[in-house]
Amino acid sequence: MNNKIYLISLKKDTKRREILKSRFANYDDFELVYGVDGRELDAKAYYSHINTSFKAYGRLLTPSEVGCTLSHMIAYERFLQSGAEYALILEDDVIGDEAMINQAFLLAKNMDKNSVLICGCQDGLNDRFSAFAKRTQHMYEVSPYSYKCIYRTAAYIITQNSAKAILNTHKNAINTTDVWEYLLDKNGLKMYFADIFSHPLDLSDSNIEKERAERGYKPNFMAYMRSIKFIIASRFFVNFCGYERIFKR
Repeated sequence: MNNKIYLISLKKDTKRREILKSRFANYDDFELVYGVDGRELDAKAYYSHINTSFKAYGRLLTPSEVGCTLSHMIAYERFLQSGAEYALILEDDVIGDEAMINQAFLLAKNMDKNSVLICGCQDGLNDRFSAFAKRTQHMYEVSPYSYKCIYRTAAYIITQNSAKAILNTHKNAINTTDVWEYLLDKNGLKMYFADIFSHPLDLSDSNIEKERAERGYKPNFMAYMRSIKFIIASRFFVNFCGYERIFKR
């Protein structure tokens, strides 16, 4: 098999995996990656990660964000060692079936080798109507100015090149897994989008969302300036480059 499917799941979340097994006829093809529960890291290990991260990015990662990124890094390492051409990374709250996996890998054949394909899972997010992209080969090539409008890592395809680049970025200074704008821009990677898989709307059992809510977020001056820049750039791409607003559930 020239493609890999990695399922990231905390060891204790057996019920989630049972649900996936009932939905995906090809569940036995999944390679299970037991996730790192950041809440169980000892203080020294957690501080080591967030200290480097804070110095690099000026923001404090929550324990669950650290654990999530470490989990995806394990999947990247395995994929790079496998020699497979593409890897589909799934988290255990993804909603889909085998046909959707086949669809994702079929689209991946049209990917640039230096890119990622985000396979949906934008359900319920505030920015799900804000991304602009150009339609290509039954998927979208997202404008770089819209990378910040795409979130989550519940279902995405990476290549050997993109996995290596993103992994090295996290090794230098760990960041949140779904900060696609930074990870892609820093490494000169493209983003494709196809609205294939879904994500639960109820986030009450999401550790990451709980911790992010507790941390809070208050937009600063630079955030407002980026928003203005995005509005201007998106209008340019629509009017002169053939881009369109893409709908994400």
